Amino acid sequence: MTRFRSVVIALAIGVGTASCSRTPAIENGHATDYGVAKIALPEEQLRFMLGQTVLGTMNGPMSLAALGLDRGCDIFDKATDHAVASNLPQWRANLIQAYRQHVPPAELAEAVGKSPRAARDQLSSYLPAIGSDMKRASEPVLKKASTEILSAMFDEASKVDRASIDQNARERDLQRMKTEGKICGVGRQGEAS
Repeated sequence: MTRFRSVVIALAIGVGTASCSRTPAIENGHATDYGVAKIALPEEQLRFMLGQTVLGTMNGPMSLAALGLDRGCDIFDKATDHAVASNLPQWRANLIQAYRQHVPPAELAEAVGKSPRAARDQLSSYLPAIGSDMKRASEPVLKKASTEILSAMFDEASKVDRASIDQNARERDLQRMKTEGKICGVGRQGEAS
């Protein structure tokens, strides 16, 4: 699971833009959970990890082959939304806890006032420890959520009469994936779109 740890470290802070809100990032000189989540981007991280995990198995791509790319990605997206909705609270709590455990409070309070990219740069020396804790605490969450998605995809794929699959359409799907460099919005360079 070295790849898991690397991705968690890379996404521990993230490079996306956090949404605007009136919830304070700092209260009484300490980073709030909102503030930590604003720089750690737990939902983006979980979605990315689910895409990499599900599409990195044999069953994910096999289900896509049976369903066709458009239908398969639609099922993948809906199942991912459901898995994120049910698993994000634990993922978020684990991520916030990892930050709090490894980053001194004053430094964390300073970081949450920055953009995710600037915070990542500031906290880079803590990211390996955060990633290690996140892997330990969240691997069961990732496994559960990935299983939910794979089950939904497999259930739909098992309804397909394999003899009716248009092989030419599947070849076009394969060519499209190669051209785009992505499968269901998950890029092969390790970026979610």
